[in-house]
Amino acid sequence: MWRVSLGLILGIFLLSTPLMAMESRELRLDNGMSVVLVRENKAPVVVTQMWYKVGSMDETLGKSGLSHMLEHMMFQGTKTVPPEEFSKLIAREGGEDNASTSSDYTMYYIKLASDRIELALRLEADRMRGLQLEEKEFKSENLVVREERRVRTDSDPNQRMMEKFRQTAYGDHPYARPVIGTMAEIEALTLNDLKTWYNGYYAPNNATLVVVGNMDLDQTEKLVRHYFAPMAAHPGLTHAVLKDLPSQDSPRRLEVSDKATKLPYWVAGYAVPTLAMSEWMQDAFPLDVLSVILGNGNTSRLHQRMIRERGLAVSAHAGYSGFSRSWELFTLSAMPKPGVDLKELEKALFEEVSRLAEEQVSARELEKACNGLIAEHVYAMDSIDRIAWLIGRMRVNDLDWRIMFEEYPRRVRAVTAQDIQRVAAQYLRPERVTVGILQP
Repeated sequence: MWRVSLGLILGIFLLSTPLMAMESRELRLDNGMSVVLVRENKAPVVVTQMWYKVGSMDETLGKSGLSHMLEHMMFQGTKTVPPEEFSKLIAREGGEDNASTSSDYTMYYIKLASDRIELALRLEADRMRGLQLEEKEFKSENLVVREERRVRTDSDPNQRMMEKFRQTAYGDHPYARPVIGTMAEIEALTLNDLKTWYNGYYAPNNATLVVVGNMDLDQTEKLVRHYFAPMAAHPGLTHAVLKDLPSQDSPRRLEVSDKATKLPYWVAGYAVPTLAMSEWMQDAFPLDVLSVILGNGNTSRLHQRMIRERGLAVSAHAGYSGFSRSWELFTLSAMPKPGVDLKELEKALFEEVSRLAEEQVSARELEKACNGLIAEHVYAMDSIDRIAWLIGRMRVNDLDWRIMFEEYPRRVRAVTAQDIQRVAAQYLRPERVTVGILQP
């Protein structure tokens, strides 16, 4: 009886079947707005995502949290939609809406039945240039953001430490700033700050509209042109100047003692490139595979050796995201088993990193990691939200979004054991690490 592994079947399927067979259309309006439409007919639903290329990295010193504060205010009324009514209009039609802010972007989404798509487009166009920023709503939302900071960061010892860890790792890079802002700078924001930010960045030539779902592409394009084409471009857009990979000739350490925590926590980060950094773009795929081999899942090296074999940790992970506008951190994190000294755990973790730089991974280990990455990617394509997110995340960095759909499996499959060893040796060097420790 023949036995064929699921990984092999999946690999054959992915190599022989186009990942994205959905009909799509890409537009660039005369005012500079980027539009991507993808027809996906699995359900009578459509999602719109409006991406603005502005985040905390574009903020100036003393104004941290400005992008996130404006995100809150984008729901607080236009000339035609009163405050608090935006989300109610969506909810009355059975839909949902929300937003998110990062270092790189601010994104707003609306999810509705397909036959309600015009409502989503009309509302997004309305608030792109018609937002009414009033003092009363600003004071109320500023209090909401302060409470959000208290709950998510100030009252969480792990998050407090991670905020300091990023500041230590990134130094004077804009990514060192907390996206939500510091409490003092949130309190100091003014309505005029928000008006300046809104007028400076919320314009069609700084936006990408992604629409995915069960729709007629011709009709949707007509609606998009009707609502967005009349808007004027902003003539003076400026963005933060990106920095190259930093030079670092000695490790950095941060140690924090906190009475509010009962369990120690260890984290390390190495500066690595992303897809948006053209000189090193090809290294993003080996780094992605490397993170899976090292610390993603129960079969990863860190889980097997730190937890199962040596009993040093109760958790151990590695992480990497290649989507950032600038360089990112390749991270390791772990919680020691009770009674285990953090120094012993740290030594063992770094030994695993060194092994990857000194020895090539096996063909089987590499195949398993690639299969897992591609499978995760394929399953994510069942979600129109995820499809739209991937497109928008690539476009906001001025990258060809088709890389993540038509080329991703091939590029992951092309990663070799030599590539894994090379990027480990090049980027995960002892002198390039930043370590953060949280102690009770």
